[in-house]
Amino acid sequence: MFDRKAFKAAALHSLRGKWKTSLLVSVLGLAIQGIATLPFTRIYFGEASYHHSFHLDLTSLLFLLPLAITGVSTIGQTFFFTRLARDKDSTSFSTFIDGLNLWLRGALASLWTTLWCFLWSLLFVIPGIVKLYAYSQIYFILSEHPNLTVRKAMQLSKHITRGYKGELFILDLSFLGWIILCYLTGGLGFIALLPYMTETKVQAYRFLKSQAVTIGILKKEDFDPDSTHNF
Repeated sequence: MFDRKAFKAAALHSLRGKWKTSLLVSVLGLAIQGIATLPFTRIYFGEASYHHSFHLDLTSLLFLLPLAITGVSTIGQTFFFTRLARDKDSTSFSTFIDGLNLWLRGALASLWTTLWCFLWSLLFVIPGIVKLYAYSQIYFILSEHPNLTVRKAMQLSKHITRGYKGELFILDLSFLGWIILCYLTGGLGFIALLPYMTETKVQAYRFLKSQAVTIGILKKEDFDPDSTHNF
């Protein structure tokens, strides 16, 4: 059973005694993403209006850079919170640094999922949102199984979210009240909310993965990069 309350309770249990480190990881993750978007924002809203053809082309290329850097930040944070759920006693700030070593996986995951969500959105908004949730577990999978290719992680994400995309959407909606409060604090509240949200989603991922194996949608061997199973 997809139990949102249980996931949130488990998340708070994992965070207990690790809030300081989790907040530091959250701050650095947000800072990396914020810094990554600054050059793009400056070019798009400033110089592009004066040199349309050159800067619009440059902006199109630079748009990929913030996406890639966001992916690097996301994989680092996801790696940390995935390890926190599994064994918080051995999880420290260095775990986040270890996660950043997966920078190429994170960058490719961000670019690849954005591309496919964009293509599906060309059909209509709803298919794009559906695919966003279908691909939503890719960072968790890569964090636990870093030897997998991004493409295979995406396929696995599609399998484990089968029948649960609506539940994942409702899980996100359950944080709406907290998100509104965070905006009322000028955005500072997100520093504390992000660890809670991410760890809750890690718990949901662990359930989805276990459920997919239990009911036979996948086998444990499917998460082995040397598996011969076809998707």
